[in-house]
Formats: sequence, C-alpha cells, structure tokens
Amino acid sequence: MKYIVSIDIGGTTFNSGIFTDSLNQVAISKKDKIRFYKSKNDVVDAIVKQVNDLIDSVNISKTDILGLGVGAPGPLDPKKGIILDTPNLKIFKNYHITYDLTKKLRIDTFIENDANLFALGEWLLSYKKNDVVLGVTLGTGLGFGLIINNQIFTGGNGMAMEYGLSPFEWGIAEKNACIEFIRNKSEDLYGERLSPVKVEEFYHNGDEKAKIIYNEFGKNLGKVLSHVINMIDPQVISIGGGLSKAFDCFSKSMISEIKLYSPSYNVNQIIIARSKLRELSTMVGACQMVKNIKE
Repeated sequence: MKYIVSIDIGGTTFNSGIFTDSLNQVAISKKDKIRFYKSKNDVVDAIVKQVNDLIDSVNISKTDILGLGVGAPGPLDPKKGIILDTPNLKIFKNYHITYDLTKKLRIDTFIENDANLFALGEWLLSYKKNDVVLGVTLGTGLGFGLIINNQIFTGGNGMAMEYGLSPFEWGIAEKNACIEFIRNKSEDLYGERLSPVKVEEFYHNGDEKAKIIYNEFGKNLGKVLSHVINMIDPQVISIGGGLSKAFDCFSKSMISEIKLYSPSYNVNQIIIARSKLRELSTMVGACQMVKNIKE
C-alpha cells in the first residue's frame, strides 16, 4: 500500500494528514499556529517536524509515500512551487516552499491553491455527479476554487479564481467577507474587536448588533458570489473555511443578494451549502493532486 501526505497551510495555522492512495484517512495532526514562529525558516522547520512526527506515529516508511501535497492561500505559482506575494501569508512572500520541503523531508512535494484543493475535495467526496462545482473558503481571506469536468480550472497561467482580490465600490472583496471584517465591525459596534465565534454566540442569543454584523457580511459575500455565478454558472457552491461555521448567521442575507443579481440562481437549482468536511476536503484534494501528478 502507498500513502500520501498532505499539508493545509492557512493564514494563521497549519496541520498535516496522512492518507492511503485510495484517499482513506490514516492520521491527522493537531493544528499549529504560524504566529508562534519568528521566521519563514522556523515555520518550515515546524512543518517538517509535524510531518515527521505524524509519519513516525503510524509507523510507515517514507519509501511507501507517493508524495506530499500542500494547500496554501494564493496567489501561487504551482508549476514552480512558489508562494507569491500572498496577502494573507506575508511570511512566505515569493518563497519556493516545495524545494525546501522536498529537500528537508525527502518526499516529492507539490503545491496548489488551498481553495482549489478544497473544491477538488468537495467534488470528490460530495458532488461527483456535478460538472461545475465552486468551492469558497472563508477565513483570514476569501478564496475560490473551481472544478469543471472533473478538473481544477486554473486558467491560462495557473492563477485563475483569485476573485477575493477584486475591487468593489465598497473595497476589496475579501476585506469585506473575512474574519477581519467581523473584527472591525465588532469594534465599531461594541467598542472592542471580538472574534467571529463570540459574535456568532451573541447572534444566536438574539443580540441586534451581532445580527447587523453578520447581515452585512452576508450581503457582501452575496454580491461577490453573484458576480462569480453570473460568470461560471455553477451547479454547486460549497462554502468552507473557519467562518463557514457561522453559515446560519449570514446565509439568509447572502442568498437575498444572490437572488437580486444572479438570474441563474432564480431559474436553476444551484446548491449553496456549508461544507460538512471543511479542512478534510482540502487535504483529500491535495492527495488527489499528488496522485494525478505521480500516477
């Protein structure tokens, strides 16, 4: 039996997983926080230790590992294995991460936008009967991944779907549909920067200020999604990332905006749902990427 290692690097955390080549989960590490480390090299060394410890814990040989797939926020250059000037991962600016991980771990390493891998994992695990599936990741940033006819759509230069960086009249898309938006709005209304979890708690307790925050968040996200729907007309939109836990808080206002601006949503039965698997989908997508390359 062969195995595949996956690493999910987010804007604030990273963790690793081991899967069989048939995509069955073997082991998942605990998350580690990037802010605990002072430099890029310190973070990479921590990732290497995390992966080696996980491999040791399940007692497999590196000779049985097909490869390692990394998901990270874009923009990236997957062909060269470089994390570019990524707004939500400044510590890795223009960093050839696959070279260093391959060298330090002695495992062939490949990288792809984490939202692309999330979309691939969602398609594989939940929506395989559909031809056009959009994955949306809500967290430190706003990521988009697109599956068309069983394949990740990367565009002509490998950097498609960076829609979170697009400008709207109220600012950059992801700045108004991410964790920072929740924190900023809570400071405006409560006088302190609250976590999305705390605002969600207030929301479910009937707090009007929390309702205002998540209502505006949903409207912003709905406007962004309406643009994407009008361009690609997906059959499914799966929403993941840390903020997807608050889906019930913002979904109503999000859908209201989509209904206003997206004819396809009103005519067709587009599925818009919270991912049940979240980070697991990204890891499975990373494993499938390795399989596609190595096999």
